[in-house]
Amino acid sequence: MISRLTERMAKNPNDGAGFRMLGWSHVMTGHPDRAIEPYKKALALLPKDAAVHAGYGEALTGVAKGRVTAEAKAQFEAALALDPAEPRARYFMGLWQAQNGQERQALEAWIALANSGPADAPWQADVRRHITETATKLGIDVSARLKTGSAAALPLASGAEPPPLPPATMQAASALPAEDRQRMIDGMVEGLAAKLKANPRDADGWVRLLRSRMVLGQRDQATRDLATARKALTGDAMALSKVNAAALEYGVTGA
Repeated sequence: MISRLTERMAKNPNDGAGFRMLGWSHVMTGHPDRAIEPYKKALALLPKDAAVHAGYGEALTGVAKGRVTAEAKAQFEAALALDPAEPRARYFMGLWQAQNGQERQALEAWIALANSGPADAPWQADVRRHITETATKLGIDVSARLKTGSAAALPLASGAEPPPLPPATMQAASALPAEDRQRMIDGMVEGLAAKLKANPRDADGWVRLLRSRMVLGQRDQATRDLATARKALTGDAMALSKVNAAALEYGVTGA
């Protein structure tokens, strides 16, 4: 599907939305480095599109192995200047704060983000997981400050913690034929599974895979993945705790 999209963009070099979709597809399949050029082209064509700035910032963060660099931060700031409600940019600005000694500010930003979005938004579970982990680290009880509700999440980008998907990108994805859309989603999940086979000590990766399996209705495979994750993470109590908690939250059999 990415190959077809690449071919389409070669014939339509002025399609900013297409370049945005191509960049997003590379990020979601675990290749943020390949997303840089498409996002640069999308940005040149759509300089006032907040989703493009946020997506480009995410790709830069992915290339930096999850670190929000100064260049990425500038893109998220640009996105928020265009659309203060842009959820992906809000998430990553909180992540920048958390990575730069401002964990309390990050916690406040994530709580505001969680409360501002619909309970069934695909990113809620991940934002709330960050809230829980940060609040626990700081010794703060924020349960009464969060609106009730949770959500399943979609497969997420590699190299960065889970960000919300921008509405414009989701709209572009939904416009794909059902077969192509399903192929994209399946490719994301199988790509993540392949990365975990090569690097089985990645607890966050196992959490993303379990969540994705459950969203896609692959309950039996999720159960097998949980068993594999537990075996791979033997001896790492913190990682096992994270995976087990996620499995319980997502309703994986055997959790």
